[in-house]
Amino acid sequence: MRSLTTEEAALLYKLYRRRKFGASHILEVNLLTGYPPERLADLHEALDRLKRDGIVARKPTRHGPAVSIPPSLGKAIYDELRRHYPFLPPPPWLRWGSRGLLT
Repeated sequence: MRSLTTEEAALLYKLYRRRKFGASHILEVNLLTGYPPERLADLHEALDRLKRDGIVARKPTRHGPAVSIPPSLGKAIYDELRRHYPFLPPPPWLRWGSRGLLT
């Protein structure tokens, strides 16, 4: 997986924090909500790049286009997000190993 820009990392962090993997998706409009108006153009371009590169899965809905993180890229996205957000806790599927809690 390629390196992420700050805008791409911000969008993926929001998807990761809301647990939008696989069939669980969020509307693009709602994903871009909450950011300063002067950053929206850059974030929209970053979302288009993520969709074009296949890092974010598209899903058409009645209410508009929606996006989610493909489950197959979960570990790679987590590793890349850790570079931008070192405080990020490991996801549940990485915390538990065959012998219990991993450290």
